[in-house]
Amino acid sequence: MRDRLDAYRIQAQAGPVSAQALEQIVFRAAHSVAHSLAPYPAEQRAALLPNVVRLMLAAFLEGLAGREIGA
Repeated sequence: MRDRLDAYRIQAQAGPVSAQALEQIVFRAAHSVAHSLAPYPAEQRAALLPNVVRLMLAAFLEGLAGREIGA
């Protein structure tokens, strides 16, 4: 998730991040999550996915908050 946050930060330095750019960043993050859950059976993946998404969102928001505080 940190590398996706870094991608967001780099793009945000040049100005507002477009919806398309943000969508690509989220897609890449989701792809890596789906890949990490691949070894689990479908039922387990379905059960784990909401928690993983919550953790990703929390990490992203914490990273943004840290950037704003540190700026």
